[in-house]
Amino acid sequence: MRARGRRHRAGFTIIELMISLVISSLLVGMILSIFTRMSTAYRTQQHVAELQQVLTAAQGVIQRDVRQAGFQLPDGFRTVGATGVHAAVEISDNASGLGPDELHVFSADPSAVARVVGFNSTDLADPFTQFTVDNQDRFQANDLVVIANSRPDVTSDGIVTVRFEACVAQLQQVAGPTFIVRTGGSWGDGANAQCNLVRSKHATTTPTTTMVYRFKARGYRIDPARRDLAVLQMSPSGGLLANDWQDLGIGFTDLQVASRWYESEDVTARATTDTPDPDTDPIRDWYSGADQAALSAFTPTVGNAALSGQRPLVMEVRVSLAVRTTSRLDTVGAAATPAFIDPTRVDNNDVGNRAAVPLAGVPDASRPPELRGDALYRYSTVGSDTRNLSVGR
Repeated sequence: MRARGRRHRAGFTIIELMISLVISSLLVGMILSIFTRMSTAYRTQQHVAELQQVLTAAQGVIQRDVRQAGFQLPDGFRTVGATGVHAAVEISDNASGLGPDELHVFSADPSAVARVVGFNSTDLADPFTQFTVDNQDRFQANDLVVIANSRPDVTSDGIVTVRFEACVAQLQQVAGPTFIVRTGGSWGDGANAQCNLVRSKHATTTPTTTMVYRFKARGYRIDPARRDLAVLQMSPSGGLLANDWQDLGIGFTDLQVASRWYESEDVTARATTDTPDPDTDPIRDWYSGADQAALSAFTPTVGNAALSGQRPLVMEVRVSLAVRTTSRLDTVGAAATPAFIDPTRVDNNDVGNRAAVPLAGVPDASRPPELRGDALYRYSTVGSDTRNLSVGR
């Protein structure tokens, strides 16, 4: 009986316990490793999803303004102190010398509109101080307005179209149907000479088609002063005022603009030869470099003469944005930044002219401030027809 009791009390040996512990530890380690990888992958996907949301939202804001560009001012507009005419779309390639471009778009806001009945004087020797409208609703003091006069015109290639003269002013007072114009500050002067052409056309054009709209302007850039944050900014004056840039988001490392132009009306006859862009059309050409600034600039050839219409017309604008993660990653960062360029035609493609910047193996100290640290990058290129500038082209 005693022998049988000793056999019943026998258990695991130390070696068996040690083997069990080792196997258990391996299993726990494998489970933790799988969990860690799954957790890292989940957080990475969260970062990617957040980047895509930010990118989509930014592109949506910019493209909405691009689609509206030129409404009721397709031939540009005048501002106080300007010797020439601002175009409805203005593009500055490598605006700060750091790589990103800058985009300005302008339009009339159709939610606030009235017909101009008359001006205080049609004599250009008299200062322009006020005008009357048929409906003062939706306008108030300090509003920026665009006063536009439209007229029929025949272009150099025989096409009958409508031309616009437009000027921007600021309302000092809305006294019923009488709008008193500010004659000082950033948007006015003593004579408001920028509106003289509109006044003269109002008196001579039959039928009279002078309208006033609330002025809408937007400028987009990446702040050159805070490169470490990579801040996408918007200017509610379209970059016409120096200190009104507002922050939209951080982590935006690049903004590139490409545009397609209808050039048959260009007085410099650029349309006689085709550029090396993706198509074989010598009249409609893509630009992605510094030529875009020259194409959008327009100065009348004779002082305050009517806009002749002899200039290129922008047909499409494509905006490329790159955004990066700004929080610490548990994964390997990108090997290089997104490339917005066609190296076979650097200045004549439909994406941009910014090559990729290598990151893998490059120490932070050797990188630009906006590209330091491991990060994930996402990018998109979205194009919009400028339907108010070259419809039917």
